[in-house]
Amino acid sequence: MSIDPQNYSENEAWILFQLNDRPVQTQADGDFHALAIMDVSSGLIHGMELLPSGIGEISEFDAKKLLNQAEARVSIRPKYLFVDALHEHSRIKRAATVLGIKTVSEEGKHLDTITEEARAGFSARFTMGPR
Repeated sequence: MSIDPQNYSENEAWILFQLNDRPVQTQADGDFHALAIMDVSSGLIHGMELLPSGIGEISEFDAKKLLNQAEARVSIRPKYLFVDALHEHSRIKRAATVLGIKTVSEEGKHLDTITEEARAGFSARFTMGPR
């Protein structure tokens, strides 16, 4: 069952997802992955954090920073935060819970239809590393 954006009002539910399939290459700082928070209803990205590609999970500090960045952008917290069930994201789940946001693990394929346009746009703008 996929998530239908029409079932949520604006900023009622957000999605945490990785914008890139392959690492973003930089000459000075190494390779990165981009983790983003997007509103389910509007499709707007409210926050993004670049993480070194060798890191398995976002740090607690960066998890809080990403959630706070998203909230500051729209001046509201969502009720729900959807996360890909394949990735642990325990720190962001903990940070969301402290803020009163219910996290929901969902199969990535159910999130893909909502995040596809954002991922394609990101890929078109940045040089990615080899597969």
